[in-house]
Amino acid sequence: MLYSFLKLLMQITVRMFFRSIAIRNKELIPDKGPLLVLANHPSTFMDPIVIATILNRKVFFLGKGELFKSRIAKWLLPKFNVIPVYRKQDDPSQMSKNEETFIKCYEHLENNGAILMFPEGISITERKLRPIKTGAARIVLGAEARNDFKLGVHIVNIGLNYADPHRFNRDLYINIHKPIKVADYKEEFEKDSFEGAKSLTAEISKQLEKLIIAIEDKKTDELVNEIEILYKSKLTEERNLNKNEKDGEFIITKNIIETVNYFIEHDTLFVETMRARIKKYFKNLEDLGLHDSDIAPKRKGQSFVINALLAIAVIVIGAPFYIYGLINNFLPFEIPAFLAKKISKEKEFRGAIGMVGGMFTFLIFYSLQIYLFWKYTHLQWITIAYGISLPLSGLFTYWYFHMVKDYRTKWMLMTLFYKKSALISGLITEREQLIATFDKAKNEYAEVLAKQN
Repeated sequence: MLYSFLKLLMQITVRMFFRSIAIRNKELIPDKGPLLVLANHPSTFMDPIVIATILNRKVFFLGKGELFKSRIAKWLLPKFNVIPVYRKQDDPSQMSKNEETFIKCYEHLENNGAILMFPEGISITERKLRPIKTGAARIVLGAEARNDFKLGVHIVNIGLNYADPHRFNRDLYINIHKPIKVADYKEEFEKDSFEGAKSLTAEISKQLEKLIIAIEDKKTDELVNEIEILYKSKLTEERNLNKNEKDGEFIITKNIIETVNYFIEHDTLFVETMRARIKKYFKNLEDLGLHDSDIAPKRKGQSFVINALLAIAVIVIGAPFYIYGLINNFLPFEIPAFLAKKISKEKEFRGAIGMVGGMFTFLIFYSLQIYLFWKYTHLQWITIAYGISLPLSGLFTYWYFHMVKDYRTKWMLMTLFYKKSALISGLITEREQLIATFDKAKNEYAEVLAKQN
């Protein structure tokens, strides 16, 4: 009962926290039967929350044994279906307790349960897949071996691709692979249990790498990110993708990574020259207080004058609603972010703390506000209307703030253009030349691939 209630709250919270959530191949997740769900782990306990909300079944989680140190945690965490697992890097003396953990997992799978694990064993916000531990493979193979490989355990790998898991109103793309049938590894496991687990782990790692944006080193990731900012919108338009087609955007990023890696291997001088040019371009933008999107060409049919007049009208008309929304939503919105910074210095925790904290602060503030409104008015329908207006005005306030900020930047750009027209024109020209160079590199790599095939 508690799990179902919290899951409903979390589903609402997750939908509100992210600007968009796109899920690919959700239908591949089995709704019944023993199941092990595995995923990459970029954002601590946000990851299990997100996955639990998309599964159509109750799920148990494997969590670090460190979490179970206090009496309250020992009592509370099992009620949230958390099973402790002990890591050598945390406390080698506790490793013997993993035998009990494995047995609990076996029994849960034998009862057609679902378990969620993060086989990297660590949470770091990087576009990178850490080495996969063999624990997941050993659990499912052990469960099947106890049942003569007739249990029917499946593994589903899930890739979590956050635009930014630590900030509100960003995109999330969830990529799901076709299930692995554990019984297919029976022969290998019975011949050599170690090699069987190793082989299954290799397949898990291979699948997860396909499901996420995985970049080997930070320097390359920075370069790819800058190329995405400059070039991705052009590729998106060329493929006629709309903003909701995250599958296509995912493939575009994968192609950019492959192209960058090819030139890193075959033309280091070209890569370093481009890296220096891109860095200089973004530094010049930063010095002017601009972003790449501010000088990027706008789509046809957009008139700045008409848009500016409409924006002024919206700003004037929307100002009272903005103030109303700000008064009613400022504290519950800001308190979680403040607490997240105070509670944890590690960025991997901040987004999750902010999201879950926001769920509680908005529940508390909205409940109190509605109660006080009812107490002083005793007008049922007006109180209901007031309650509905709270989240709607909050969303409007967020949108209004960023709309005003966006148009402020546009007006600032116009002012800069008159004062520093040569510099702005130079940046626009450099941007066009960089994109032309990217086009040439993309076509060259495409020719290489065509010859190989």
